[in-house]
Amino acid sequence: MFRRPLLRTAVILLALIQLSPLAFASRASLHNGYLVVPRIDVDGYGALELTFRVVFNGEYQFVLEHAVTTSSAISNSGVFDPPQLTIDVDEVQTTNGELFALQLRLHSQTGQVIFTITDSEKLAAASAEPAPNTNPTPSAAAITRYTQQCSGCHGSAGGGTSTAPALKACANCASRATLLAYIRDTMPIGQPAACDSNCAALMADYILLAFNSTNQQVVNQTVGIIELLDNGYTLRKAAEQLLSRLPTLTEFQMVASGGSTGLSLAIDGMMREEGFYRRLSEIFNDYLLTDKYHSRNGSEAAISLLSSDDFPNRRWFDPGKDQRPADYETIKRHTNNGVAQEPLALINYVVRQNRPFTEILTADYMMVNPFSARTYGITGITFSNPNDPNEYRPTALPGIPHAGILTSPMFLNRYPTTATNRNRGRARAVFDLFLDTDILAIEGVRPGNSVDITTPVPTINNPECSKCHAVLDPVASIFQNWDHKGQYRPARLQKYGWYSDMEPRGFNGERMPLAGNIDSSERWLAGKIAADPKFPRAVTRMLVNGLTGKEPLDAPVNGTQAQLDAYVAERTLLNAVQAEFVRDNYNLKTLVRGILLSPYWRAQGLTAATGASAHQLTGSSYLVAPEQLDRKILSLLGFEWRGSLDSYYKDVTSDYTSKLNTTYHQIYGGINSDSVTTRLRTPNGMMGAMQLRMANELACYAVPHDFWLPASKRRLFLFVDHTMSPYDASGQLNASVMLRIRDNLQYLQYLQYLHKYLLGEELSLQSAELAATEQLFMAALNRGRQLIRDSGSEWSMVRLQSDCDRTRDLQGVELYQKSVADTRLMEDRQFVIRAWMAMVAYLLADYKFLYS
Repeated sequence: MFRRPLLRTAVILLALIQLSPLAFASRASLHNGYLVVPRIDVDGYGALELTFRVVFNGEYQFVLEHAVTTSSAISNSGVFDPPQLTIDVDEVQTTNGELFALQLRLHSQTGQVIFTITDSEKLAAASAEPAPNTNPTPSAAAITRYTQQCSGCHGSAGGGTSTAPALKACANCASRATLLAYIRDTMPIGQPAACDSNCAALMADYILLAFNSTNQQVVNQTVGIIELLDNGYTLRKAAEQLLSRLPTLTEFQMVASGGSTGLSLAIDGMMREEGFYRRLSEIFNDYLLTDKYHSRNGSEAAISLLSSDDFPNRRWFDPGKDQRPADYETIKRHTNNGVAQEPLALINYVVRQNRPFTEILTADYMMVNPFSARTYGITGITFSNPNDPNEYRPTALPGIPHAGILTSPMFLNRYPTTATNRNRGRARAVFDLFLDTDILAIEGVRPGNSVDITTPVPTINNPECSKCHAVLDPVASIFQNWDHKGQYRPARLQKYGWYSDMEPRGFNGERMPLAGNIDSSERWLAGKIAADPKFPRAVTRMLVNGLTGKEPLDAPVNGTQAQLDAYVAERTLLNAVQAEFVRDNYNLKTLVRGILLSPYWRAQGLTAATGASAHQLTGSSYLVAPEQLDRKILSLLGFEWRGSLDSYYKDVTSDYTSKLNTTYHQIYGGINSDSVTTRLRTPNGMMGAMQLRMANELACYAVPHDFWLPASKRRLFLFVDHTMSPYDASGQLNASVMLRIRDNLQYLQYLQYLHKYLLGEELSLQSAELAATEQLFMAALNRGRQLIRDSGSEWSMVRLQSDCDRTRDLQGVELYQKSVADTRLMEDRQFVIRAWMAMVAYLLADYKFLYS
């Protein structure tokens, strides 16, 4: 049997007890990844119901999630032995009806109480005692209550509607206690008083029984046929996704020696690098869109939003037109971007410091860099490098009740308000971004056909309007202390105050207490969102989209069984990943790692064709975004796609000259966070043409450059030189040279070459793909040699195209001067260089290079 060392005493178990009256039958049940033991007696605490989450990490582990009092009228499910710290469970019924007796021993690790199996025995299925939690027939009372209060929004079969999400594999369904509390406190939406504790308990049991009892079975059947990438390729894909680079030799060795554990450790190491935080900024900006105010969209786009009354030093960098320093534009840009990217800097700071991710909303501070600090008039902050625009420090503005992103001037301006909108746009953004709730999907009358001249306050008194506004308007009212420009202006201090015909400040049916919150309402709201189960679901949604290229599946409405299975399987696994994120104190790195190690990110195929219909959207392959592709090119080739390398020195220090970051950024599916806010994930004709141009130009630059470099510094050609032709002096094929050419096309010792280096492919010398590449190389070589012969070796045919040759180094130094050795690379008499260009262009235009 499985065993672990004993780490903690039973006192820890008892310390987790929460008192609330519950009652279940006495047979333990194992379903949907949870073991529920209805009654165990513990001295001093009486009868307890225990709920364990089942985890398999090479052995089965039972993580205690809830210990609550239960009815002493229920017969015991087993015995707790304090001296031995064991629980003997008499009968455990699995989903398929099998019965087992188990002995669990208490173990622990920091922050969790864990049991493992020390003994087990399969029992004959003779026990007649019913197990209500696995009974396929819900009670008539439960069906009636659900039909009356829940089905109108969630559907009669729990599949969801345009009004509310599906209850199958729902965000709160992993735990009965969590689901019960959520229903009791928030349901029906906007009217939580309509369902008390008894109602909530009835509905929680019904939802788990009617809609979620077979979730784990669906996962096993649906996910079980996914073929996963091996650890090595997963490592490469993770490095490219998070850092736009190849794995290091050390990382490969970690995986080779440590397997899955080494892979996890390598990913953890990647999340400590600066490139990871740049990637996080891109992922979250795709939702926040606060980079609208980046200097790319206006040199003072962010600074201009700040009131000069509040921040008289906002343009501190400008001493006047006639006195501006030489680096004036650079300083202005750093200042503007320090203001613009404050919300993203906050996210990175929270993650970097391993703080709970809820702090992006609850933070009582904001972030400044050395330049934006002066704009805000902040002094006394010590920066490691006062000239580094990427160094951010936390600070608080005097008199401002900071609430993380909710009170960021960039967020408030990106989601503005008007006298008639009354912060409803801001509230809608809060629900969408941080609660994974689309307010506009709630059914009701919409503007355009909502004329109501008879109801005094339609948004409150007209049921068709209040369906939405009862949810939205209390949150909108919370933002009443911030004006349309994102300036802090407490409503109670203004002449007309807040609107009397709007719902008062609140959230999920709870009214906000004014005492202590009246001027800092967003802090109260932030705390409520941080405690809401939909917050981790919202964060998971954003990261899944950022890392896989698509958002989690929506519950199908009137879909096929395959579509429903696909949704349930994916949602159940994501709920598990999401739950681990919450248990680890909302550490975002735990969530990132969980997604990268999940079958949905590592999928490379299916082991059974019969399950293909449920996996139409499975996997994480998507068109690499222009920012990522730009960094990938730099990492692999040593330069960005700008132009001829002879002219590279002219703008080598600029951040804005890469074609993928400027000229072709939006053409290639990028966004500017302003007028273009949605990335293109599928290439169109123009993008396809751009891919071919990019592949041709990069091959033109990269191949001569790599041949020009000393062999020890080359990236592409470790085994061949540009003077090495497959043909000897008599025009016959040279077998030894051909062998070296082939070697340069296959994978050797982790990173080699060119298929493995550029595409991550491991090809044998006998592979059809390698044969096709070799055929292309030889066809280009033979065609070029014929053209040179036909021209009589004219210089125009012998020399490289001027954009491709090398006459300067990357710093602009001439490679040939009088009385100095000529190190230029300008000619290609055997057409070898240009044949390699054709082959490299072929690889750079490949799907595996352009897609993640």
